This record gives sequence, C-alpha cells and structure tokens, in this order.
Amino acid sequence: MVYQIQEVNAALGTDDQKSRMREKISSRLVLPGDSLATQEEFEAGFGSALSGDNVVATRVGELSPDMVNRVMIVKPARQDIAKLPEKGDYVVGTVQSAASSIAQVRIDAINDIPSSKDLSGMLSMRDERHRRSSSPVRSADVIRAKVISTTNAIYHLSLDDPRCGVLYTVCSACGGRVIALGRGAVKCTECGTVDDRLLSEDFVTYSRGVH
Repeated sequence: MVYQIQEVNAALGTDDQKSRMREKISSRLVLPGDSLATQEEFEAGFGSALSGDNVVATRVGELSPDMVNRVMIVKPARQDIAKLPEKGDYVVGTVQSAASSIAQVRIDAINDIPSSKDLSGMLSMRDERHRRSSSPVRSADVIRAKVISTTNAIYHLSLDDPRCGVLYTVCSACGGRVIALGRGAVKCTECGTVDDRLLSEDFVTYSRGVH
C-alpha cells in the first residue's frame, strides 16, 4: 500500500496514536465478522460494513484501507491454500440456498485461511429446527461451520459449536444493518424487524460494539 506520509502523519496525531493506528490498519487477511476499526476512525467501504460501533469485514480477503479518505476496504485475498477440508476443520462460507433442514454453503476459507478451490458443503439444520420455529441461517448469510464428516466426498457441516454460526447478515425485510439479540436472533437498526438466526460468538460481540 502506498500512502501520502505527510497526510497520514497529520491525520493520526501523536506518535503513540500513529504507531497504534499503523499496526491496526496494516495489510492482513481478514474473515467476515472481523473487527477492522471503529465507526469514528473509518467508514465502511468495499468488503466491509457497520456492525454496532465497529466496521467489520463482510468477505474473506486482504485488508487494504484507504487512509486518505478514511475508508476500510477488503480486497479479494491473494493467498490461498490447496488443502481440502477434513473432519474437525472450521470453514467460513456463504449460504447459497437454505431449506427447512439443510443448506448449501460455498466454502471460502478453511481454518481461517482463504481457499480459491471451488468447494461447497452441506449444512444440516435438523437439530436446530427442533429448537426454533424457522431456519437458523438464510441465503447470502456468511457463516462459520465445523466439518463433521467427509463421507462420499461430501463436506457435512454443523453449527453445533460456540465459534460457529452466522458471521454476517442483513435484515431480511429491508437489507439494513442488524444487531444481535443474544445468539438466537437479530434486530434491524433501521426498520426494527426481528429475524431468527443462530449467531457466532464473534457476531454477538462485534454487533454490540464491544472491543
């Protein structure tokens, strides 16, 4: 990344503040739900969004902030791995379709490392359906799930883990920003709609602006 050093130094303030900010915005791989900055420090740009008082990543990619305009940008990752998911691995992916008891998920990262392979997994939600009145995930949600089986070369996924669940979602009614109501639901900050979701612990933390 190339910045106008004088403009950056003037904007950051004291030496201690400059050092902390440079460390915070240094280029790195990020996952959906990762906290990138506070709303006071940066605006959300491509690949990021507001969640509570934080700007969070909405895609797997490389953090590349625009320091001049104070905008957080997440570009497609240039690094990836060739490995295939194994039982016990955690994957991050995007829900492509969701029915009453099963969902198809495009796998974007394995154990928090981006993957460029064209992989998908099947997320079983039968147990969750017994505990709630609607599906815990919806199409276009970004989730973290655990691989529980690779039988017949199919990646069977589960959300039965505190780390697992929705990492990023929006209001189903208006597409607005949502905050967590515990781990089981989200509420839109714009229209007030409450949606049923099974949320990851990360989503709950960042949507409430907790650092």
